Amino acid sequence: MALSVAGVCAMFVVVATTAVANGHASTTTTTSTTTTTTTTSSSTTTSSEVTTTTLATTTTTAPLDERDPFNVPVVAAYLRNRTNVVTAAVYDVRSGRTYFYNYGVHEVTASMVKIDILADLLWESQQAHHALTTRQNSLAIKMIDYSNNGAANILWNDIGGREDLDEFNALIGFKQTIPNYDWGEIETTPRDQLELLKAIVLPNSVLSAASRAYEMQLMENVTGSERFGLGWGSPARVTVGLKDGYYPETATGWQINTTGFVTYHSRLYLATIMCSNNPDETYGIQTVTTVAQLIWKNLKP
Repeated sequence: MALSVAGVCAMFVVVATTAVANGHASTTTTTSTTTTTTTTSSSTTTSSEVTTTTLATTTTTAPLDERDPFNVPVVAAYLRNRTNVVTAAVYDVRSGRTYFYNYGVHEVTASMVKIDILADLLWESQQAHHALTTRQNSLAIKMIDYSNNGAANILWNDIGGREDLDEFNALIGFKQTIPNYDWGEIETTPRDQLELLKAIVLPNSVLSAASRAYEMQLMENVTGSERFGLGWGSPARVTVGLKDGYYPETATGWQINTTGFVTYHSRLYLATIMCSNNPDETYGIQTVTTVAQLIWKNLKP
């Protein structure tokens, strides 16, 4: 007669992983329970193991960053209810913190790229050890302050077009931008546009203080009809330097962008707001202007 003796031992393994989704960190803990059963026979010694595993998973979410303007309920609700595709980024210079909304989403530059063309032109002039010519200065004013496309085309050729702009953008830290031979069709992200703004506004090894002051002055003097977004969305008492972009894309509807810097006393931040799939120009302008207003009200240093 066979005699069976069953022994049970339990082994626990805990694995912790951390993931980030939509800007929020979450931690998932998985507990694995392994049961081993051993059977022994009196006539023949046989050892066999049967293993079963049960997984129990719990998820905890880290607290939201209260300083992130995109986490503020009124801002999140507004963005959630828009029918267009919005992507944005803000860099608070005082705290050194950067906040993103829809990180990594690519949209086309339209006229927003004109400050990139000018920054490259200034850098190339520095490399050649001469100032902008009278002609280039006149074209730069038309391109930035009045968003003149003809002036942009000439200066685009002056800098060497796509290849030279790509070289400059790599120098200042672009990682996500997709080049194009048509300057208005370059695909970029707010992350890369913040790198451009840092090169224009903050001291760095690429653009001289004189070059930065020149471009910032033009951005501050953009004509009223071209000052939606950060311009219309910021209080009248603050200093805003910006460049907007707008264009009716065939595939994705109106593209509306605003990018620039906002400063008031000791407060200084850089921001880029882009939105595609707008049913019309007005809807997109309302979006970027309202988001600019909400950033001013809710960005906590």
